[in-house]
Amino acid sequence: MRLDLQKMVILGRIAAPHGVRGLFKVQVFCEKPEDLASYSPLFLEDGSKITLQLKGMSKAMAICASPSVSDRTIAESLKGKSLYLPRERLPELGAQEIYQADLLGMQVQNSAGRILGEVIGLHDFGAGEIVEIQLGNSQKTEMLPYYPPFLKQVDVAARCIILDAEDAAEPEEPEEKIR
Repeated sequence: MRLDLQKMVILGRIAAPHGVRGLFKVQVFCEKPEDLASYSPLFLEDGSKITLQLKGMSKAMAICASPSVSDRTIAESLKGKSLYLPRERLPELGAQEIYQADLLGMQVQNSAGRILGEVIGLHDFGAGEIVEIQLGNSQKTEMLPYYPPFLKQVDVAARCIILDAEDAAEPEEPEEKIR
């Protein structure tokens, strides 16, 4: 039984086995990585349930165990698999909050109303959140800052984000070389 991914939210991705006793590392997409196990059981894309127990943290990864994963071979077979939660099990958000999953597919435009592209990902490399957009009808992507003063507005009803950043779709003019 495959999952209806429209009704699910991805909470993490199994990154790698950890040791020989079936532990595995999970890249967590929750605001607080230590909350991942509290949503258990989660689902794999094929519809199977997986119960997680948080054993610790290693850098930005959760170290997890599961009763259904007894050795490294099984943990290796899960590498790259995403962990899903039914949307209705997520907590209610405040008025000024939005789940990152709900930003995917939103249109991005600049302050002048020029459409830049569509959100395909959000990243945080340590210096602030970055929104990755696919430019127009091309395969090119651009990463733009997703925080004030660049982030001007998120209109959930209109599914539109306004960013006041350099126009991503405009090629940069080469600077004059100083000799």
